[in-house]
Amino acid sequence: MANTIMAIGAHTGDAQLTCGMLLARQSMAGDKIITVDLTAGERGAPKGMSTEEFRSKNVGSAADFAHMLGGESIVFDEPDGELYANKEIELKLAKIMREKQVTHVLYHWKNSMHKDHRQASIIVDHAVFFASLATFKIDDLKPAPICKTMYAENWEDADGFEPYFYFDVTEAFPLWKKAIKKLWLAENSTDFRYLRYYEALAIMRGALIKADYATAFGTDSYKKRIKQDIL
Repeated sequence: MANTIMAIGAHTGDAQLTCGMLLARQSMAGDKIITVDLTAGERGAPKGMSTEEFRSKNVGSAADFAHMLGGESIVFDEPDGELYANKEIELKLAKIMREKQVTHVLYHWKNSMHKDHRQASIIVDHAVFFASLATFKIDDLKPAPICKTMYAENWEDADGFEPYFYFDVTEAFPLWKKAIKKLWLAENSTDFRYLRYYEALAIMRGALIKADYATAFGTDSYKKRIKQDIL
């Protein structure tokens, strides 16, 4: 049975950069892929481009990225830099999780230098709660069968982040690299060399598990329980 994997970022580019390699791998394995951008990251507009133009460009680029992975892109209307956790946005996201019958959720680690990232983490935590709770009514939708949540490795969310789950993404890496170039910031940002960083990170994580490329995700400390026999 195929999984439905939802990767959620505060801005267009967050989920695609940090979760995209795993999304590409799982898409190739037959799973359904959904990216959700809570804002379009329009206030990162380059010189000479308005925020409205950049928003439109980012929405289109997110759709192109998802299409190349055989998936779906959803971009919320929240203003970049003004993302706040509240019941309205949490229930909006929870409803989508139920409509899509999401099984796996990938999102921001709780600590970050960026306020939108911290708020996004809270929003997703609460949305997962509402989407999963059978006794909580959202229209007539069945609860989402969410069985796993993981924190993505984002350079801006490094405070306290510890990789726990490692995935070999060697076969999917070329697809991700081709798709991520659809996003303007991957190669054109003058603030940070996104593509270079995440490619190097994938090589480093891969070396740790004897793979060409790997991606790593974190989890909460209380979930780090492994039942094991001595042999």
